[in-house]
Amino acid sequence: MWIVKGLLFLVLLFTLVYFFVTNSGQSVDINLFGRSYLGVSMYWVVVVSFMVGFATAALLALLREVQLQRDMSRLRKLNRDKDRELADLRTLPLREDGSAALVAKDGSLE
Repeated sequence: MWIVKGLLFLVLLFTLVYFFVTNSGQSVDINLFGRSYLGVSMYWVVVVSFMVGFATAALLALLREVQLQRDMSRLRKLNRDKDRELADLRTLPLREDGSAALVAKDGSLE
């Protein structure tokens, strides 16, 4: 699988290099949020667009990671509480008839 990913990366890299070389002399005019940028190189348009997209994806991934870590922490705590409750139930003393004796809040057996 890593070979396929590596080959895909190389194809993408060569495609981008080819794109940059063929469009190195191209310039565009950009109107962004009411400001005009005249004669911007196509190279910078692509690089800045890539960086903005990468930063956005990284931010969204970070937010998702924080949410998943919070959920995992909550589930670990719930699992720990359930394990503690199960251990407490396993150590309940038994009555002579075989039923479990309940422990009152003051510690006495019922």
